[in-house]
Amino acid sequence: MGTDNDQRTLTLQDIPGALTYLKFRGISQITLKKQSDGRVVGIVAATPEIYQLLAEFQSNPQVSLTEFLACQRRLRGQMLDLRDADKNGQRK
Repeated sequence: MGTDNDQRTLTLQDIPGALTYLKFRGISQITLKKQSDGRVVGIVAATPEIYQLLAEFQSNPQVSLTEFLACQRRLRGQMLDLRDADKNGQRK
């Protein structure tokens, strides 16, 4: 957990699972950030709603598979664009 302007945040590495679930459930304030080792992580505000949704995700809820996968593809595309960006901000 980190801080950003006195707001507590969570850093999540599970982009295909937990982060996709948050996006699927309507959380729009997700920031993808490339780390120094080249890995991309997701950063969200550490709110009670986020904790509740993460607990819900851990209980293996039933979701619309096609909608979840569409959300996952969009998020994965954003992650790959960020991961593959070179020093000039261009995709390799």
